[in-house]
Amino acid sequence: MTLDKRQILPDRFRYVCDSCSFDWPRTPVKESELPPPPTHACRNQSKTELKAVNEEHETRDNRSERPKPVAVCTRCGAVSYAQGLINGQCVQMIAGKRCVGVNGSALNADDWKQCTGCAGVGSIGTTRCGHCDGAGWLYARNRGRR
Repeated sequence: MTLDKRQILPDRFRYVCDSCSFDWPRTPVKESELPPPPTHACRNQSKTELKAVNEEHETRDNRSERPKPVAVCTRCGAVSYAQGLINGQCVQMIAGKRCVGVNGSALNADDWKQCTGCAGVGSIGTTRCGHCDGAGWLYARNRGRR
């Protein structure tokens, strides 16, 4: 599937796939700083009709909240759901470069609070929640930045 360049914010762009939730880079950048599109093989290439049905089904009242993340990057704030990635380097790409942060443990029950913007679902209608960046949860512990 091809990626489309989309303007997300004024003068900020990223590549977006129409048939899945892939978007790159995670943080939108200026059009002049946008690198060439990455190669993307979408698993949903033959399921575009099913995706429309699924999106309609997800927007109904039976939406469920997303699971709590277990780690958060110390630099960019990206969340991770795999315990094996705790204390490892963040895998997010920011403006074409890999993030230099480390995935810090966030396994305590009070580390996360449910996003009030999307009620823990991660999306508002068919769009990703901008407040929690689609995670459904907000990191509540003080990050200790200087």
